[in-house]
Amino acid sequence: QVLVAICDGVLYAVGFALIGLPYAVLIGVVATFLTIIPFVGAIITCGGALLIAVVQYGDWLHPLLALLVYAIVQALEGYVIQPKILGDRVGLHPLTIIVSVMVGTTLLGGILGGILAIPFTAALRVIMFRYVWKTPDPATVPARPKGGGKPRAG
Repeated sequence: QVLVAICDGVLYAVGFALIGLPYAVLIGVVATFLTIIPFVGAIITCGGALLIAVVQYGDWLHPLLALLVYAIVQALEGYVIQPKILGDRVGLHPLTIIVSVMVGTTLLGGILGGILAIPFTAALRVIMFRYVWKTPDPATVPARPKGGGKPRAG
């Protein structure tokens, strides 16, 4: 989760700097700490960026661009960064993570379902490999040494 938050902070800083928002790096650093809090942290980050854009520029273009940066970072986090990082850590395919979060939020409703979906899916994977399919879990089986056969005389 911390690695995802760091990626978010960097993306926010770069995105807000590209649209010319002052204090873009500071917003990125604050976003790094706030996005550890699911949902709420990203909304606070977006609100702060919108407030700075409105006060600094006084037009509609820069707040809209800040919203666009927010939407792009959230899409990248939800569909690329988080599934990739969590998938590597938990041993699940990124698409499996996306589907499990969608199912979890639908069945359990809201934030709680999204938070519990990934550990539940990882546990279900272990149970299925161990007891139902009765095949060794590929993540826990040690790799076989290459070669084999009889040693050559030499």
